[in-house]
Amino acid sequence: MSTWHDMAVARIRELDATLPADMPIKERRKAVQAAYSFGPRKYWPYKAWCKAQREYLNRFLKSDDAVPEKHLSPLERMMKRAGQ
Repeated sequence: MSTWHDMAVARIRELDATLPADMPIKERRKAVQAAYSFGPRKYWPYKAWCKAQREYLNRFLKSDDAVPEKHLSPLERMMKRAGQ
């Protein structure tokens, strides 16, 4: 039995296979957001999707790219503030 996160990772992996390797991060983010297919954007399935999306997109961020605050989980925001 798969978890919501496993299904989200699999869906994003399928999408990634269709995207060009040199696609800008903004367009890649829009494509991943548009690929969401678990119904309403709320509750646990959406949280699992957001986590899988963050994990995927972090691979394409350059060191000078900052992840917008709204894309971080509450724990990630707390850790970011603690490190400052």
